[in-house]
Amino acid sequence: MDAVDPARVEALGPAERIVAAVTTWTDHMVHNRPGMVTERRGSATGTRWEPVTWKLEGESKIVFRLTKQGKKTLRQRVGLLGGDNKIREGDRILGEYRKPGLYPEVAVWLYRQVAEVYTLDNEFAARWASFAFAREHRDLKVVLAAFMLVQERSGAPVRSDDGEVLFFDDDFRDVGEAMCLLRRNDRRDLNPKLLLRVGELLSLPGIAAINRELGFTRSVRKPALGRWPKAVEKWLRHREHNLPMLEGLVKAGYRTTVMRLAQRSGYRPDTPRFFEVLRWRQKQAADGRRTMAIGTEVRAAERWEALSEAEICQRIMDTRPSWKRIVGLLPDSVGMTRAVVAAAVEAGSLSNTDLVILTPTLEDLGLLRIPAIAERWKAATQEAEDQRAANIARRVRHKATADVLQEAADKAVQKAFEEVTQDLRVYVMVDKSGSMDGAIGRAQSYLARFLQGFPLDRLHVSIFNTTGTEIRIRHASAAGVEHAFRGHKAGGGTTYGAGVRALQHHQPLPGEDVLFLFVGDQADGRGSFVEPVIKSGLNPVAFGLLEVIGSWGSRGTAVEETAARLEIPCFRIDEEMFSDAYGVTRVLRDLIASTPVGAAQGSQAVTPRADLVQSILQTPLLAKPVWA
Repeated sequence: MDAVDPARVEALGPAERIVAAVTTWTDHMVHNRPGMVTERRGSATGTRWEPVTWKLEGESKIVFRLTKQGKKTLRQRVGLLGGDNKIREGDRILGEYRKPGLYPEVAVWLYRQVAEVYTLDNEFAARWASFAFAREHRDLKVVLAAFMLVQERSGAPVRSDDGEVLFFDDDFRDVGEAMCLLRRNDRRDLNPKLLLRVGELLSLPGIAAINRELGFTRSVRKPALGRWPKAVEKWLRHREHNLPMLEGLVKAGYRTTVMRLAQRSGYRPDTPRFFEVLRWRQKQAADGRRTMAIGTEVRAAERWEALSEAEICQRIMDTRPSWKRIVGLLPDSVGMTRAVVAAAVEAGSLSNTDLVILTPTLEDLGLLRIPAIAERWKAATQEAEDQRAANIARRVRHKATADVLQEAADKAVQKAFEEVTQDLRVYVMVDKSGSMDGAIGRAQSYLARFLQGFPLDRLHVSIFNTTGTEIRIRHASAAGVEHAFRGHKAGGGTTYGAGVRALQHHQPLPGEDVLFLFVGDQADGRGSFVEPVIKSGLNPVAFGLLEVIGSWGSRGTAVEETAARLEIPCFRIDEEMFSDAYGVTRVLRDLIASTPVGAAQGSQAVTPRADLVQSILQTPLLAKPVWA
């Protein structure tokens, strides 16, 4: 790989800011349950989504907001649901009811950010898509794949004035196709649902409008789908010609998704076997154009209603279906019994993620007392990649089970940070002034979710009001972080410089970059604190800000103003991120990765740290599989 041109990196400043914003974005583009969308000032999309349900009372549909409180879900009345999907209370419109599916406002915002990066540098956008494919941010991968499939760089011939073909342009649509067609052993490829979602996203009116604005289509009626139908056709053809793959999709519960892909792309199979495997009965079209498998009977779907518990367990052991399929086939007359779950574990039907999610069930059924199952479960927790285990730990009965889950969450953070913290020394300064009343406890609980991810020998923490005190974290775990902050309560004035001065004796080693993370409301009466930062000699390359607003509601600009005067970036950490067990480690890892590389560029480390833009620029463009 050629060295990255420094001038090009410098020119990518705006793109870098957009990429950093998108990779640290926490809102979901898809919600699999009903919700209510309301206005939210200050958010990127201007909206907020909340889970709701409704109940028919007489002739009225009453909408209830669902709020999680400990192990319980509370229902709070919102208003009446109208035929136009507006939720009203009297004459006031409180929000809009949404069925499960795409959240268009988020989809359009993400797509617009990708479009902005593409406008700045076409190739950088293609490399960003290639970089994102290997990562777990599914929403971003869907958006990038969709954009690459329709953007205008499609390998067109470049001709001279007399019409001679001089060469062919780059074909970045190939990157979009590769994202749709490549398979990965770690399951981070686009599964059938995500592949279908690419087409659904491109069909959204807001996305279609952006594509028309960019000149990707001339049609004012039809949305631009680019190579999506072609990519889906290749994907389906490959599986039709490799029937075990198609049968595996049916077994995994993707039967109806594959059928929808075929319908939306206009796929025409080569043999009737395609319909037989999918159990898809064919009827003649009104114009008589269909010729294959018309009227052919298909085998009935597998059903377990007539099976006993013992027979179901034997069926699980013989066929080894996925857990999702077991749940779909399990009759109410049998239910989720101890024997059924044990058979599923023994048959390998539960993935590592399934096992972690089912921890409360395994505990309630007494299965964690069975050595073989306990060993399999513990191995699954060690592979955790997010904070889900920490959330589940709050719902289990036994402390030993909760401790294993919390340890898994700690290790997930440490694994996520291991690479991106290379050659990086982190200084964390936590505001405990009076303006943080009502928020200091929240701030400390947030810190317990990620501070243990940093190597303790390169992590320095202080807590401050008008004076700063260094805090020592003795163990790389959430418990170690919580212990370090024990006994600290909000009170006193605010001097951010005091937090810096408390840590300035920890000077970085040669080749190390410095990142400052501030936790507080930025309310410092002195305004900026440039002088203490300069006098510290720490020379931070970036600030990170977790803005936590206390009960006073005060909010300042001290951290962002100081970063601006020092001419270094200030990355924000959204407080709402911590309610998303899936996003905490990903967002924080990407934020740290966004930290510019300064002194560490000259480091002699075996694996020197690369910032996000450098990593993207060094990513080879994805290529389609040989069979495509």
